Amino acid sequence: MNILNCTPGNYELILTPFAALSAARQQPELYREMLMNIFLFFPLGLTLSNALPRKWHRWGRIILTTFVGCILSAGIEYTQYRCALGLAETDDVICNTLGAFIGSTSLLIAHAIEKSRERVRHTNMTLTTTETQFLHIARAAISGSDLPIEKVDWPAVFALAGQQKLLPILFEAVRKMPAAGENAALFAVTKQQVIGQVLNQTVRSAEFADLYRKLRSAGLHPIVVKGQLCSHLYPLKDHRISADDDLYISDAEFMACHEQLLANGLTTDTPTDELATADEVSYTKNGSPLYIELHRHLFDSAEDAHDELNHFFTDINPVEMDGFLAMPPHEHLLYLILHAYKHFVRSGIGARQFCDIGLWAREYHAEIDWQRLHEQCESVHAATFAAAAFRIARDYLGIEFDLPAPWSDAVDAEPLLHDSLCGGVYGSNDLTRLHSSTVTLNAVKASRTGEKSSVLRTVFPKREYLERRYPYLKKRPYLLPVAWVQRLAHYASEKQSGADSSASGSIKLGKERIELMKRYGIMD
Repeated sequence: MNILNCTPGNYELILTPFAALSAARQQPELYREMLMNIFLFFPLGLTLSNALPRKWHRWGRIILTTFVGCILSAGIEYTQYRCALGLAETDDVICNTLGAFIGSTSLLIAHAIEKSRERVRHTNMTLTTTETQFLHIARAAISGSDLPIEKVDWPAVFALAGQQKLLPILFEAVRKMPAAGENAALFAVTKQQVIGQVLNQTVRSAEFADLYRKLRSAGLHPIVVKGQLCSHLYPLKDHRISADDDLYISDAEFMACHEQLLANGLTTDTPTDELATADEVSYTKNGSPLYIELHRHLFDSAEDAHDELNHFFTDINPVEMDGFLAMPPHEHLLYLILHAYKHFVRSGIGARQFCDIGLWAREYHAEIDWQRLHEQCESVHAATFAAAAFRIARDYLGIEFDLPAPWSDAVDAEPLLHDSLCGGVYGSNDLTRLHSSTVTLNAVKASRTGEKSSVLRTVFPKREYLERRYPYLKKRPYLLPVAWVQRLAHYASEKQSGADSSASGSIKLGKERIELMKRYGIMD
């Protein structure tokens, strides 16, 4: 087949297919030549099929690669015949084409391996016994269904409820069960925890309501999102525990609202020269459980993965709701979904977010434009995620509401639910998960721009990602290498202190969660 080294000779041509097979019975050496012709084009099939665009179907790439191999081989044989450089055989073309085809079937092997890994991942994402028991009780607490009669691992269930910030809600449903007497010490300790959490939440709600009235009296129009509005949907509103209260205000009133918060005894750590551009500013009050987040934008405009979400909320006409200014029900449900979506992309969400979404959808069902909601979610790759959230609320938490077309509840929601229960509220259960957000955010950004995410970018993230942790980068961006060193040193100190965190562990978890995001259409 090496036409460049052959000396011109006779014009020899064999067009009969498989003629070499019959000749090989007398000349076994021909079998080896046929195998060599197959192996000769194997690298072409392997390389070309994997080099073609991945968005093409694998069988399309295989067929095209095989066709190219056939044409190339036929061209070589034709050249041999025309230049009288050797024997031109149809069998050579057949063997070369077969070699290209076999090489291209590496796509099928890779697909089979990926499916196998996906089955393993799915197995690892099934609900545990504790998670199942927790969901059974949560369903009873939120929707009024029957409590479990089987034996419950109460320490594990209460621990999981605490991680999900649902302990008061669950405890209220089970505190009079016979199990309370059988586990008197555990229930007594848990009761004290619940009393403390509910009392703290009651004080927080009262102080927030008083502060909000003062802001309105000052002529301001802050919009309340999540917490205080969602709590009214629960059987006992102060049993929904929240860490902060969120206010969304126009840029025109931002500084005036900031001054009013300071005048009412709240303080902030945000430097004065950053107030003019900050997306959000946090405030606390000495001796008070109040923790206020004042938002100029609902989503961080510095994050490429989330800035696209802000345009849905630029022209909000607020409505009165439970004594507060609020977004209309449709926009607030969209925000609850996208807020959960944002945290899922970073490091995870908790079961309470599914409760909020489901209870809001049920309470304001008639005021939701379900078609438009689907289009809005679909435009930011969140439609399948939202459908899974709705299914969790309906099927696992018992919150009944109709899900009209084009929404579908056929999506497999269990992997998302398992990830949420493992990660806790906003993925805060362990440092490994929190640190994995660099991996997932980098991957989502890359998928939006068509680029390929890299481990290097994960280890050395952009300045915008590190600014919150290392504020000096805002004024001195040239110190980014210093921040990288600090970050790596922080990883090392966490590992030495025995904290559940490591760079390799974060990258591994991040890759697993990327596959989960692909499952829900967030990434290609």
